[in-house]
Amino acid sequence: MLANERHSKIRAALAKTGAVTVAELAKAFGVSDETVRRDLLALEREGVLSRVHGGAIAVATIKPAGEFSVRIDEHRREKNELSQLAAELIEEGDIIAVDAGTTALEFADVIKDKFKNLTVITHSLGVFNILSHSETIQTVLVGGSYDKGEDAFWGHLTAQNLRSLHVAKAFIFPTGISLSCGISDFHLKLADVQHTLLSIADKIIVLADSSKFEKTSLCKLCDLNPEHIYVTDGNLPDTIFNLYRENNLTILKGKCQK
Repeated sequence: MLANERHSKIRAALAKTGAVTVAELAKAFGVSDETVRRDLLALEREGVLSRVHGGAIAVATIKPAGEFSVRIDEHRREKNELSQLAAELIEEGDIIAVDAGTTALEFADVIKDKFKNLTVITHSLGVFNILSHSETIQTVLVGGSYDKGEDAFWGHLTAQNLRSLHVAKAFIFPTGISLSCGISDFHLKLADVQHTLLSIADKIIVLADSSKFEKTSLCKLCDLNPEHIYVTDGNLPDTIFNLYRENNLTILKGKCQK
C-alpha cells in the first residue's frame, strides 16, 4: 500500500472516530510501526492530526458556547449514565465539591437520594436547589457575583470563600477535553472558580459526555493529569478510550450506545 493511500485511510479513520493507534494501523496496513509513525508525522506537519503516545488524535475542534437552556437538553441520557458511574466514586461521609454546568445538574439529581451522610460544596445555584431537598445531604452554597446565564456564582468572593475550604473530591464539568490541549471551558467568568476547585481537593474527577472529547474551548483549566479520574459515557470511541489509557490516564466509561 502506497503512502498516499495510507494517508487517505488515516484521514478517514480520524474523521470517523477522532483517533488512531499505531498498533491498529500497522496491522491494518501490513506495515511496521515505524512506517506508521512516519505517516503520522507527515500528517501532523500538514496540520491534520496531533501525535500522542501510542497514536494520534484529530486536531481538537472548538466547542461552541451554547445557551444554558439549550445545553441542558443535549445528551441527557449520556449525562445520566456518566453521572451514575461517577456517583460510585463517592463514599458515605465524603465532603465533595461540585462544579456548575448542565451535567452538574444531572449529577446532583443522581446523587440526591443515594447517600445518608454527605456534604456538598457548590457554586451552582441549580445544584444547590436540587440537593437542598435531600434530608441526608448537607449542602453549602458558595456565593459571590451571580451569572444568570449559567445559574452560578463567580468572581473574587466565590474563589476566596472556596480557598478557605478543603474537600476530599472535586467534580469538574468542563466544555472540552483533549490529549493535546487538556481540559478547558468557554466561560471566562467561571474559570477562576474552577481553578480554585482544582486546588482545594484531594482528588479531581472530571465528568464529560463523549461529545466533549477532543474538543477545546476558550479557557484552558489544566493539562490532563494521571492523578485525575475522567468519567464519560459508553459512546466514546474505543480508539480514543484506549489512547487515553495508553497515556496513563484513568478513564471510566459507561455502556450506553446511540
